Amino acid sequence: MKEVLEWLVELQKVDLQLKQLEALRGDLPHQVEMLTQDVNQVKTTLQEQKIQLQDFHKEKDMLELEVKELEERQKKYQDQLYQVKNNREYDAVSMEIESVKETISNKETRIIELITLEEELQKSIASSEEEESQVQNRLSDKEGDLKKRLGQTEKQEKSLRTERDKLAKKLPPRILGTYQRIFNAKNGLAVVPVMRHGLCGGCFKNLPPQRVLEIREMKRMYLCEVCGRILVWDEEAANQEV
Repeated sequence: MKEVLEWLVELQKVDLQLKQLEALRGDLPHQVEMLTQDVNQVKTTLQEQKIQLQDFHKEKDMLELEVKELEERQKKYQDQLYQVKNNREYDAVSMEIESVKETISNKETRIIELITLEEELQKSIASSEEEESQVQNRLSDKEGDLKKRLGQTEKQEKSLRTERDKLAKKLPPRILGTYQRIFNAKNGLAVVPVMRHGLCGGCFKNLPPQRVLEIREMKRMYLCEVCGRILVWDEEAANQEV
C-alpha cells in the first residue's frame, strides 16, 4: 500500500502542474469559444438578412411587372371608352378602369414600402457586416494569443500527460476512482500530507493522534473525516509550521 500511496502523491504533483499550465492559459479558451459563438451568430443573422433582402427584391420586381401589365390593361380600357355605344357599356368599362387604377395604386404603395424596407435592411446588413468583421478580428487575436500560450507549454504538458497516464495505469481502479472523485470535488487537491501538530494539509483540522500514527505507517489509505481528502505522510511537511 505504501507504494500505491506514493504513486498517488506523484499523481497529485503531476495534476497540480497541469492545473498550473491551465491557469497560464487563463480564460483564453473560454473567450475563444464565446467569440466563435458570436461570429457564428452574426453570420447566421447576416445570412437571414440577405435572404430577406432577396425576397424583397423578388416581390418588388414581381409587383413592378404586374403594374406594367395593369397599366397596359388600363390603356386598353381607355381605348374602349371611345368605342362604346351606350351608357351601360360606358359605365361597365369605367368601372373596370377604376378597379384597375385601385389595384395599381395598392401595388405601387406596396412597392414604396418595399423600397423603404430594402433601404433599412441594407443599412442593417452593412452594420452586421461591420460587426462580423470586428468580432472576427477579436477572435483572430484571441486565437493567436491562445496558440502562442499553447506553444509555450505544449511540450511540458505533453510530457506531464504521458507521466500521468503511466501513474494512473499503476493504480488500482478503485483507488484511482476515489482519487479522481475527490480531485474533482476539491478543486484539484485530493492528496494532502499531515502537517505539524497533526493537522490535515487540506482543511487544517486536528487529526486524532492515533490516526496520525496510522497514517505515518502508510499501510492503508485514510481520508480526512472533515474534508474527505486522502491523507499521506511526508516527513518534511510534518515538520513545517502551518
